[in-house]
Amino acid sequence: MNSKCPFSKHPLQRLKSLDREGRVIYVGSFSKSLFPGLRLGYLVGSKPFIREARALRSTVLRHPPGHIQRTAAYFLSLGHYDALIRRMGTEFHARRLAMEEAFAQNGLTVAGQGAFGGSSFWMRAPANVDTEQVAERLRSKGVLIEPGRPFFTQQDAPKNYYRLAYSSLPVRKIAEGVALIASEMRP
Repeated sequence: MNSKCPFSKHPLQRLKSLDREGRVIYVGSFSKSLFPGLRLGYLVGSKPFIREARALRSTVLRHPPGHIQRTAAYFLSLGHYDALIRRMGTEFHARRLAMEEAFAQNGLTVAGQGAFGGSSFWMRAPANVDTEQVAERLRSKGVLIEPGRPFFTQQDAPKNYYRLAYSSLPVRKIAEGVALIASEMRP
C-alpha cells in the first residue's frame, strides 16, 4: 500500500471522542454520502444539549418529512450505511492511487500533501500557465479542472493552481484524463 496515500492511514480521532465534559457538539449530514436532496443531518452532543436542540427544532416549520427520517433510520439500523462508507473508502482509495500514479507518469505537481481522506488534489502548474484558459480548453475535451485563483484572497492571485476531484471518476478513465491535462499544461 502506498504510504503517501491518506486512505492508508488511520484518521485522526474526532474531537467529540475526546470530550469528557460534554462541551463538544458533532454536526453532520447525509448530503454527500447518500444524496444531496435528502437534506437530513444529525447532532451528537450531551443529553441536555440534545433535549434543547429537539425543543428548538419543534419550533421550526420546515424539516424533512417523518417518513424520510424513519426510512433513513431504518437504512442505518440495518448496517447499510456502514457498508456504503466502507465501499466508498475502498473505491476512493483506488481512485486516489490511480491519480497519484497518473501524476507521476505525466509529470504533474501536487501542491502540498492532503490530510486523511478527501476526494481531490490541489495542483500547481508551471508558473506561466493560466489554469482558467486550460480549464476552458479541457472542458471541450470532456475533462474538468477547477482553477484555483478564486480561492486566493490577494488581488494578484497566482493563475497556475487548480484542483482535481476524483469522487465521480471511474478508475479506468483517470490515466487518460490526467494525460490530457498534462498535454494542455505544456507550453
